[in-house]
Amino acid sequence: MFMNLPISNKVFILKRLYCTFKVFNFASIQSYKMKKNILVIFCITFLLNTNFGANNNAHTSIKQFHLSPNVKPDDYIKNAIIFRLKSDYRNIASNASINHSALNQYLNSIGSNGLQKKFPLKQAPAQERNKRGDKLIDLSLIYEFNYTQNIDIEKVINALLSLNLFEYAEPHYLPKTLYIPSDPEADTVTGHQYHLKNIHAYEGWDIDKGDTNVVIGITDTGFDFTHDDLKGNVKINSLDPPDGVDNDHDGYIDNYKGWDLGEFDNNPQYVIASPHGVFVSGCAGGTTDNAIGIAGSGFKCKLLPIKISDANGNLTASYEGIVYAVDHGCQIINCSWGGTGGNEFGQNIVDYATFNANAVVLAAAGNNDNETVFYPAAFNNVINVGGSDATDKKWKDPNTAGHGSNYGIHIDVCAPGDELYSTWAPNTYLQGATSGTSFACPIAAGVAGIIKSHFPNYTAKQIGEQLKVSCDNMDVLPQNALYVGKLGHGRINLYRALTDTTSPSVEINNYTIDDHNDNAIAANDTVRFTGEFKNYLAPTSNLTITLGSTSPYISILNNSYTLGTLGTLATTSNSMNPFTFRIHSNTPTNQSIVLKFTFHDGNYNAFQYIEMIVNVDYINIDINDIVASFASNGRIGYSLENQVGGAGFKYIGNSSILYEASFMLGNSSTQVSDAVRGDIPFTDNDFAATTIIHRVIPSVVSELDLEGIFNDINAGSPIGVVVKHNNYAWSTPGNAKYIIQKYTIYNKSTVALSSLYAGIFADWDIQNSSLNKADFDSINSMGYIYSTQANGVYAGIKLLTRDSGLFVNSIDNVAGGAGGIDFTGGFSTAEKYQSLSTNRYQAGNTTTNGNDVAHTVSAGPFHLAVNDSAIVAFALIAGDDLIDLQNSAIASQHIYDSLYAVGISSVNKNEGNILLFPNPASNNILVQFGASINETATISIYTISGQEVKKIKPLVTSRSSNFQQLKIDLSDLDKGVYFLRIQSEHYSATKKLVIAN
Repeated sequence: MFMNLPISNKVFILKRLYCTFKVFNFASIQSYKMKKNILVIFCITFLLNTNFGANNNAHTSIKQFHLSPNVKPDDYIKNAIIFRLKSDYRNIASNASINHSALNQYLNSIGSNGLQKKFPLKQAPAQERNKRGDKLIDLSLIYEFNYTQNIDIEKVINALLSLNLFEYAEPHYLPKTLYIPSDPEADTVTGHQYHLKNIHAYEGWDIDKGDTNVVIGITDTGFDFTHDDLKGNVKINSLDPPDGVDNDHDGYIDNYKGWDLGEFDNNPQYVIASPHGVFVSGCAGGTTDNAIGIAGSGFKCKLLPIKISDANGNLTASYEGIVYAVDHGCQIINCSWGGTGGNEFGQNIVDYATFNANAVVLAAAGNNDNETVFYPAAFNNVINVGGSDATDKKWKDPNTAGHGSNYGIHIDVCAPGDELYSTWAPNTYLQGATSGTSFACPIAAGVAGIIKSHFPNYTAKQIGEQLKVSCDNMDVLPQNALYVGKLGHGRINLYRALTDTTSPSVEINNYTIDDHNDNAIAANDTVRFTGEFKNYLAPTSNLTITLGSTSPYISILNNSYTLGTLGTLATTSNSMNPFTFRIHSNTPTNQSIVLKFTFHDGNYNAFQYIEMIVNVDYINIDINDIVASFASNGRIGYSLENQVGGAGFKYIGNSSILYEASFMLGNSSTQVSDAVRGDIPFTDNDFAATTIIHRVIPSVVSELDLEGIFNDINAGSPIGVVVKHNNYAWSTPGNAKYIIQKYTIYNKSTVALSSLYAGIFADWDIQNSSLNKADFDSINSMGYIYSTQANGVYAGIKLLTRDSGLFVNSIDNVAGGAGGIDFTGGFSTAEKYQSLSTNRYQAGNTTTNGNDVAHTVSAGPFHLAVNDSAIVAFALIAGDDLIDLQNSAIASQHIYDSLYAVGISSVNKNEGNILLFPNPASNNILVQFGASINETATISIYTISGQEVKKIKPLVTSRSSNFQQLKIDLSDLDKGVYFLRIQSEHYSATKKLVIAN
């Protein structure tokens, strides 16, 4: 489902999380296909979840889970979690337990009723890859459990992931059938199966009617074994006759005619609540040529009924149904169901079917009449089937708004899905109200079954590609003018699928996109694209690939690559001749750039689309033991709510230990600007970026400098400030566990600000968030939060500036607030101001082991006249224990005071009074500075690492003139970047000095 960009091997490189990719291959003349590698990144409808911003194993070992914004509570089973144990821990795993004390302690604390393997009879694959080089999937370490405590499912999942035991953990998604006929009594309407003519089934059946040894698995709401047009087409398991014994030792007693996974018995007969599967079964495999009823598109191919619904019709065993189908001989698997929830468990199951068992999975695209992405249809290696009508127009219900086939660049093929005629229950037929991609999908599955029969040596991928490249183009039809480029390859054609064997099918599988710099694809970057090309079908002879784009934000520099000859299942690369393009300087933030790759070889034309998002509004810092994201809008960890858009805040091998954080400014109990939760259900988004956060190159203060500017114009009651924010990070010993965050606040309002407080609110979720405590270290001016679990991690926010008061307000995130602020019902403006301007040093003391906590660490009050400014700086710190945290706090204060306090903050804001001529300098420089008072001052020059390399003899400043000046010899210093500092008792000023020669 998700595809990660390769990252540079350099240790000290900034990764600006810049791109998500959707990969689509459009094949056949003027039509296209999708290779579904979709990331759900970030709000703006991107799916992501992803572990970006890390460039070493310590930073990538643990993932973070976030529910997609499209997923609703009824899209998954409440308090049910599926996870896959890492193979390193196989020796502590059994069918119903994992021998790990921290895991079991946590499961007990949330009221778990015990673990259970999803597939207890599965063993690890004997080899890592199949003979074609595809990685095999191990289902033997997948578990599920339920819990009883009322804890948010994201918090439970991320607590599990923090144990570093699991490949993934996620909800048990509950997909839905994509259409249930609205009028069960419509069986009196007679009609004919127009779709068989549309898909050229009759001509195709003249060539091949399929093979009874090819089995189509129908994973749905059940079958009708009493139906005269279905009962004769069931694949019988003769190895396990109905005698009360598991004769074939597969774990299912008497699965003679399929299985009911939803109610776990050997009777997959439909339930009255949902006969959806009966109609689906007829579309794919209604008994053909029996002189009654209908003909299924799969003709002689057999059906295996696999009921995945419970007694109420809920699809509680959907992906388990795919595994059952694979394990019981199905070469084609139909999934006329789906939902917006999709993650690694589902992708594992699909890959298991495709690569372990060489089975083709087809799924319905959805019936929202828009570009909503559904799963499993949008998973990689699934044929995503949209719906058409009798005229080959995209199916759309003329009477119901928002009811029609989904479309978009993620669709692979279309099949008739409007006004179909098929089997219904009990033992009857239904036509008229029966439209939907649920029914287009099994028609395509039947065709895939005949392709498998006709080309028995084809791999699952080749069957899918043959289905795609043989489609009839729908884009050329005037009735589809609104959907050009969004209907996949077109409408399926059985005759062409069996007779056209001359077409190649080439796609880009793996690729890299880089700028030969920091891989932060941004404005003015020149980008290089290198891909691996694989041909699945007939050999090419003179294949050329051309890059194009309709985006106004790029200029293509090298758009062509001649590939030439590429054999069946062969691969090649354009590494010696990458495509190149340049990002324009006016490219907006979070801009989608769609690249179109055109493949041409004689009569073969194909298109592949890759979408990338550039100029994202945050940057990841990952040069030391912390991986953290800093956004243009004042947020820390994530640029958007719901933990979207960023890496969070990670510390050495842990998943993100931060739920949300933001800079916060308060001028009164009715005037607070921030970017965190507000009155439920809203989140405040008060800050608007005027300068997107970016890397300062070359870095001046630290090894990695960031800079951006925002204001609070979006606030309901703006304070009227402009805030310049800077980040500084180092990797040197003693300085590798913190990041400095500095804010320069300018009063751009029309009134003086008399009671201004500035701080950072942070809701830390460290390991199991319900076992956290908050405290205060007065010596180090630091509020901190820690986990009470064994080997728990600590996180702190330390105030570095010293010209104002320090406030630390610790918050219990429990009903009632345990005597403090209660934001379980919303975080009001008055409560935010209270958190900024009052102290509450501890939280989490209501129980021995703590609870969910947060805190605000702030400075103030500041009194700012109009156009005046103030500076406040913090160190964001992580550590193994309190002593470790305190050591980093001391180090951050030392580096701030010894050098960077000069460059970052001036005692009396006089740094504008210092001028250097020339700068860059060579052998000499003239220093001009404003006079202070009659006192002794020194001038020193420091390297960017803080080492003093030159000190000028003390001099006495005077008010006798407006400025003083001094010439300094630089001939003994190497070229590079330095700081020149003037310091007296009441005066401090610093200027960057560059020595060029």
